[in-house]
Amino acid sequence: MKTTEPQAEIEQPLVSVLLPVYNGAAFIGDTIESALRQTYRNIEVIVVDDGSTDGTVAAIEARAAGDSRVRVIRQPNRGVAHARNRALAEARGEFVAPIDADDLWSPVKIEQQVRRMAEAGSKAGLVYCWWVWIDGDGTVLDRSPRWCVEGDGFAMMLQVNYTGNASVPLYRRRALKQICGYDEELGAHEAGGCEDWDVALKVAELYSVAVVPEILVGYRRRRQSMSTASDMMWRSQRLVIEGVLHRNPTLAPILFQRSADQFALYLAGISFWSGSYLRALRWGLRARKSGLATKVVPYVLRLLLRCLRGRLRAGAVVMRPNECLDASRIPEPLIPYDRIYREFAPPAARTEVTAVRKLDPT
Repeated sequence: MKTTEPQAEIEQPLVSVLLPVYNGAAFIGDTIESALRQTYRNIEVIVVDDGSTDGTVAAIEARAAGDSRVRVIRQPNRGVAHARNRALAEARGEFVAPIDADDLWSPVKIEQQVRRMAEAGSKAGLVYCWWVWIDGDGTVLDRSPRWCVEGDGFAMMLQVNYTGNASVPLYRRRALKQICGYDEELGAHEAGGCEDWDVALKVAELYSVAVVPEILVGYRRRRQSMSTASDMMWRSQRLVIEGVLHRNPTLAPILFQRSADQFALYLAGISFWSGSYLRALRWGLRARKSGLATKVVPYVLRLLLRCLRGRLRAGAVVMRPNECLDASRIPEPLIPYDRIYREFAPPAARTEVTAVRKLDPT
């Protein structure tokens, strides 16, 4: 098993872990454990219970009792964006690392991202990494593309959210403060779901981005999760894109078309995984305008064939809160969007050209 010795705490700036939770008793214990077992020790874990009615509070308090780095805040149910903002308001760290209440981190995630942030310099506002999708038992279902976007990553992020999910990025806290945190209005308009992408986009507009090219996050895929509410997610994406256009009225229209098509393909994917095959087809057909869908079709056909053969899982690899994944045992992604986008190169959105380069993943 791969291990990394922790750095000396005296050299470590504080990292604030933002952990909102609502009725997450099934997984919250493992999620907190994966944060506390980081080789990077100088962290605070701010858990905001957003009005849970199950056994979440008891699970949180049991973990908090054993580690002074855990702080628990309880509030009436206000939604995930408000809960993240509440945690952000309490954060004291130079860096901020959000995590969803059912996800897992590799023990070296924060250490490697803090190191990469230091290497990238003060102009870097976020560091992302690669991830895997896991089921309720932690079994790996698929892995992320090998995204290696660095520098001015805004144009590419507008087209495809290469940060993947809320549990991936490490941010500078001042960057999140500068953009006023998470947009609570999306949920108020029954258009929640893209708050995390919205934050990453806003930070990428103002700062450079950097990557740790290793799998460091397990993103839990559950059929009943919010991301399966595709119509609401589409409204959320539309509002986020309207905000980008308002802030950047001179951006090339093709960027927005590719963004819409990519998101439609994402919704097709989660609809398919949820068993809604007609809905998946409907979303897939909406992605035809920019030509992106044509590039994806060969991989979708292979995916369908694997599905018919019952071979969708990535094998017997299981992610646990206190272990590093053996990436050599995880197959390539079902749809390698990193390769697709290298062939489907984005236009420059601003004076700078988005840097998309290969990094040595070792």
